[in-house]
Amino acid sequence: MTDLPKGIFILAVAGVIGYQAIKALDMDYLAQSPSSPAAANKAAKVPLNDADKVEAVLAGADPTDVFKPTAAGKKLSVACDSGYIAGDLNKNRFSKISYASITERGITYIQVSRYSPTYLVQEHYQAVTATEVDKVPDSIKAALQTKISDPHGCSSQDLYLSQINYLK
Repeated sequence: MTDLPKGIFILAVAGVIGYQAIKALDMDYLAQSPSSPAAANKAAKVPLNDADKVEAVLAGADPTDVFKPTAAGKKLSVACDSGYIAGDLNKNRFSKISYASITERGITYIQVSRYSPTYLVQEHYQAVTATEVDKVPDSIKAALQTKISDPHGCSSQDLYLSQINYLK
C-alpha cells in the first residue's frame, strides 16, 4: 500500500501542471477577446479613430489590419547588420571601415563608409568575399544610407572579407 501515496502525489502534480498549461493557453486565447478595440472593430466593422488605432496596435493588433496601406507600396523593412569590415589590410582596402548591410532576396548589399559610400554585393555562394558594384537598387541604397547613419536597429557585428572582387 505504500504505492498509493506515491500515485496520488504524481496525479496531483500532473493535475497542477495540466491546470497551469491550460491556464496559459486560455490567457493567450483571452488576449484576443473582443474587449480590445481592434477585436471589437473586427467583429463590428466600425471604423476606429486614430487614438483607438494606436491603442489597438499597442494591445497587440496587427498594424496591417488596423491601418490602411500606404500609396507608396511596399516599404523596405528588413533586418540589417552594421560594424566594421575585418580582413587583411594588404588584400582588403576596406578593412577597419564601417559598413551596413541588408539582405534582400538572397543577396546581401553592403555599403562601406558613410561619407564616401562604396557598394559591395555578396551572392549566396560568397561567404568571405564580396563584389564591388557601381549601382544598387534605389530602395536598397536609401535603406543602406539610413542604416549606416543610424545603426541602432541593426545587429552589431564585424564582417570578415578575405577578398574583394572588382567588376571590370
